[in-house]
Amino acid sequence: MRVFVSADMEGVTGVAAPADVVKGEADYAAGRDLLVGDVNAAVEGAIASGATDVLVNDSHSSMANLPRGALHEDARLIRGRTKPRSMMQGIDPDHGVALFVGYHAMAGTPGAVLNHTFIGHELLRLRVDGAEAGELGWNARLAGALGVPVGLVTGDDATAAEANDEVGSAVRTAVVKDGIDRFTADCHSPAVARDRIRSEAQRAVELAEAGGLSPLSPTEPTTIEADWSATNQAARAASMPGVDRAGPRTTAVEADTYPAAFEATVGMLRAGAAGRDEFYG
Repeated sequence: MRVFVSADMEGVTGVAAPADVVKGEADYAAGRDLLVGDVNAAVEGAIASGATDVLVNDSHSSMANLPRGALHEDARLIRGRTKPRSMMQGIDPDHGVALFVGYHAMAGTPGAVLNHTFIGHELLRLRVDGAEAGELGWNARLAGALGVPVGLVTGDDATAAEANDEVGSAVRTAVVKDGIDRFTADCHSPAVARDRIRSEAQRAVELAEAGGLSPLSPTEPTTIEADWSATNQAARAASMPGVDRAGPRTTAVEADTYPAAFEATVGMLRAGAAGRDEFYG
């Protein structure tokens, strides 16, 4: 089975503050090492269950956080930021399951560590056909549109709850920390967290092999709206072809298929954020 891994950073073991995930900050190097450990644990679990191919997409901020030499030798890596499908670059219908490692809860989730949706200051919320969605739900719908189930989500306790709401009760979750506030967490030790990730990744691939996971089925045609914190951000986003100014601080894209709407949303968000990296993904 081919396995796709989308690796974010805010939901990684031991990460609790912006300094842990923003390149150039004091604790970023330590945060990157923790990211490598969580991703490799997921890869090890997938391989233990018989995965024949594991593709990892670096999905945080610059999307150049995972050092190639530190990644598990049996995994391939997509590294770099110019990706039409952003956090989901590389996924295709031939993948049997998707694993979301180091994910976080959507903006505004009480007690959730580093909660945000794509851009921590500019974007207030994202809505898919009227329903608010975070990065987890937005990405899971793309996987589902391609026929790929999401089998594992790792992150804090609030992220696990969001995964159950968005993906369903069959999804495996690995809680690596419990949120106290947006910048504070009660963190499990890396050894305990990675054992949990490894075990749940193995179980997720086994479930997918047995047909125990169902892909999401997003509504098509699809409308995706972004609510910005300021009108100038909405104006920048609306400058992109195919993006409508749906309100003073709201922009929207619409497409016949979810993948097309997803890719249009990537462009809309990049334009509205004007190249900001902090808390992107």
